[in-house]
Amino acid sequence: MTQLDDDQSLLTREKANRKRNIIRYCGVLFASLTYAYFFGGLFPYTLLYLTLSLPIMSLIHLIITCALFRMTERLNERTFVKGECACYYLVLQNSSFLYMPYITVHMYMEGQIICKSLKSMRLAMAPFRTREFKYEMPLFFRGRYDIGVKRIQIHDLFGIFHYTLYPYEKKNILVKPRILDILFKNVPVARISEGELTSGFKETGNDEIMDIREYAYGDSFRKIHWKLSSKLNKTLVKETRNELDNDVVVLLNLQKPEVMDEDALLKEDCLIEELISNINYLLKRNVPVKLCFYRYGPMVLRATTPIEFQSLYQMVSEVKFNQTDDFAQAIEYFTDTETNGNLVYLFSVNLDGELISKAFHIKNKGFDLELYYVNLVGAEDDQTQASNDLADVLLKNDIRAFKLEPSIIHIEGSQQEVVTETVKVGVRAYEAKI
Repeated sequence: MTQLDDDQSLLTREKANRKRNIIRYCGVLFASLTYAYFFGGLFPYTLLYLTLSLPIMSLIHLIITCALFRMTERLNERTFVKGECACYYLVLQNSSFLYMPYITVHMYMEGQIICKSLKSMRLAMAPFRTREFKYEMPLFFRGRYDIGVKRIQIHDLFGIFHYTLYPYEKKNILVKPRILDILFKNVPVARISEGELTSGFKETGNDEIMDIREYAYGDSFRKIHWKLSSKLNKTLVKETRNELDNDVVVLLNLQKPEVMDEDALLKEDCLIEELISNINYLLKRNVPVKLCFYRYGPMVLRATTPIEFQSLYQMVSEVKFNQTDDFAQAIEYFTDTETNGNLVYLFSVNLDGELISKAFHIKNKGFDLELYYVNLVGAEDDQTQASNDLADVLLKNDIRAFKLEPSIIHIEGSQQEVVTETVKVGVRAYEAKI
């Protein structure tokens, strides 16, 4: 078995080999034809007929082996949390009595991001032979990944013909970000009433009825509409709002990195884990959240209860940092159209001068602002000192800044020593100097 690094270069080599094999066969056929034409006799014509029949025999061999070839794929799970380990099983079986000398297994490139050994490979299989492969994949990065076999090419004996087999089902896994515990978060007092601040939890407002819906697990009994529930013979709850029922606006910058490598993925995961942990903290205290981002157009997702957190969690697990539009301009759209919130969380992997200017602009509009970032653009030599200097400036304008730093994650039983040494994931946030 031979493992191959580059799927595209493999395709190029296979095309070149097929072209050379056809040229060689045509050369042999021309020589046999010339030999039989000028010399005649039993042996020259026998050689000519054998040469003519070779492609047919090779094609029959290919048809039989492809018809009796079997492939099985299996994953232990389809959904994981970052830090867990996935197992992928691949079984190839030659059920025919013929030897299969040329089999090329093409793997998805996305799978190689999380498992370096999950590469395309060439192999041969004897008659009635079964080969099993097991890959243990420590999951260091969130996202959805296509895993396993993309296609299998089976070549004939002479390398002239080939047949491509595709899996019955595309295998993919979803790796969700970790939800980190936030023991306490300083939410501005103006957003919470005195009694709710004391208890640490907040009931959705009790003044104006906005909607009536069926009861869902986690809803407060105090919100049940008893009269209407008894009349309709099903439990209904009231959606209400009061003056303090304002949304926390969470702005997420999905700007595409200049270079897509492991370091960029680590920074993105660091930011996403902090974002999803903050949203989880707020929703557990019934503080409504609006997640705003720009993905081929402005998008706003609103959640008001812990039950609605799962939909946001699912979306954020798969979101990709692939936007080329100017996020600073999108901020104007979200803040100008916001009429029901006065607290803004801004999340961005890279923080540059334009975003800092927008942060001051948001503050001048009357919003409270918290700023989360991983890398300060233009301060590659001394990130710590530059971040502290920036924090002093921001705090004078009542803007709280948090710099996020990736930390190393260890997965028990991981065989990927190189990855474990270089990968840094997780979140360690510290508030800027006060």
